[in-house]
Amino acid sequence: ILDLGSGDEKVKKMEAKKFLTPGYSTSGHVELYTVSVERGMSWEDATHAWAEQSGPDDGFYVQIRNNKKTAILVQEVNSKKRLFLVYRPNTGKQLKLEAYADIKKKCKKVLSDDAKQHWIDQYKSSAEICAHAYWRGNCKKASVGLQCEVGLRCRTYYVLCGSVLSVWTKVEGVLASVSGTNVKMQIVRLRTEDGQRIVGLIIPANCVSPLTNILSSSDQSQQLAVQQQQKWQQLHPQSLSHVHNT
Repeated sequence: ILDLGSGDEKVKKMEAKKFLTPGYSTSGHVELYTVSVERGMSWEDATHAWAEQSGPDDGFYVQIRNNKKTAILVQEVNSKKRLFLVYRPNTGKQLKLEAYADIKKKCKKVLSDDAKQHWIDQYKSSAEICAHAYWRGNCKKASVGLQCEVGLRCRTYYVLCGSVLSVWTKVEGVLASVSGTNVKMQIVRLRTEDGQRIVGLIIPANCVSPLTNILSSSDQSQQLAVQQQQKWQQLHPQSLSHVHNT
């Protein structure tokens, strides 16, 4: 299960579409949420974290790759093993601790003023540009029109919630036809900025449109069935009272 919003990520619900599912009432439905997840660290937040540091090797470092510079912020958390917590502008606080020897090998310690512009540049670009395009100038996936989210600060997820089992075969059919038979189902747990908890199935971006079409068609059929049932109940109220009495 993928957990989002429990750490430093900011999770916002951008859109919600509701679809009725096959059955005999309006209670059975699924919802397709469009969710934006931001995980980066602004320059302001980085300077606040830096102000609380006190170790001799804590602070900003600059790394050079392909004639491009980027900044990181590090903080020692294990003096015995010399392990450091690393913050990056595009992905925020890293889960994996790094050894000081590895940091020194790749980066050079700098003053905050020397790190500022490199930090801001990557923070801004990572809203839409993946790590491959940032470092190399191009991305193989992006060049053929596919979406690449490696190193992105802002990512979009499509999450299907509710009575998912009632539309399971439809979801499987769409995923298999678009993404191939080896596609894996990914469950996600989300906590939005306003405290809402969402648990559901991640729908790949290239499957959202065909799945929406199928669910919309099913929704229309179900709405029609519900309307017909309600009309019948209005015309035959005695049948409804008979059912309640029995």
